[in-house]
Amino acid sequence: MAAQSLPPLKALRVFEAAARLRSFTAAADELSITHSAVSQQIRVLEDYLGQPLFAREARGVALLPGAQAYFAEVQGSLERISTATAKLKAPSAGGVLRVCATPSLTMKWLIPRLATFQAANPGVDVQLSTQARPFLDRGGDPGSDVLIRHGFMAHSDLACVHCLDDFHIPVASPRFIERNRLHAPADCLAHPLLKISGGMDHWPRWFALAKVDVPPQLPGPVFDHQFLCMQAAMNDLGIALAPWCLLEDDIRADRLRPLFAQPQLPNAGIHALYRQDGPAAASAQLFIAWLCAQSPSLPNPI
Repeated sequence: MAAQSLPPLKALRVFEAAARLRSFTAAADELSITHSAVSQQIRVLEDYLGQPLFAREARGVALLPGAQAYFAEVQGSLERISTATAKLKAPSAGGVLRVCATPSLTMKWLIPRLATFQAANPGVDVQLSTQARPFLDRGGDPGSDVLIRHGFMAHSDLACVHCLDDFHIPVASPRFIERNRLHAPADCLAHPLLKISGGMDHWPRWFALAKVDVPPQLPGPVFDHQFLCMQAAMNDLGIALAPWCLLEDDIRADRLRPLFAQPQLPNAGIHALYRQDGPAAASAQLFIAWLCAQSPSLPNPI
């Protein structure tokens, strides 16, 4: 690739941080630079590309629709560079297990449980990274030893193991439930239904299981990550339809409550892809056996 076809690499790093964190201020803190330096680098990249990348919002920034796919590619490329660099600097680090998952699965499910694996396997150094689902759907980071995702995926270099069954249920904050009439599935239609961009069919499918007719357009905003959708529900912005595996801790802490035990919208469940050979194969198999033992409890209705 000719050098002149590459965009400014410093600007790409700033763009990735700002897009991931949805904030120029947070990106500046992470990169230890000033807010004005972040704005300057974003302008450099926008000038290079000939188009704007962000929309300014009251509480931060949001990627414009045309920049979403670009962000996924940039994030994946920077992660591969980071992984390749780590391998070159420490080629003999056989105790390292590189695990990659979506941000929501990592934040809401994997990290809260990881201490139990580390306590049982102190010799395995688990290094987590996150990637957007479209990137994982293309096989993820080639430097990862384990990929965790919702759904089976055939891959020429990786074995795929079904670890856990899962399903979606509607949830809302205790305050939202106490303030609103939510006695039957049809009652949800009178309130904002929080959605994720990669699962716009989830609510219509859930209502179909509940035998409730719905209009073509359902009320409520759309988020680009499941954990943002869940956070919006915790802050009383509406009702989220979320995977049970991501909800357990928030329900146990009474930050969210399930509205109904039924219907449950089945999803593809949690799968792990891993390399069957190489220095991390044994650690990957230990990790996946641990994943398969993380059985979720069942929800109770309000």
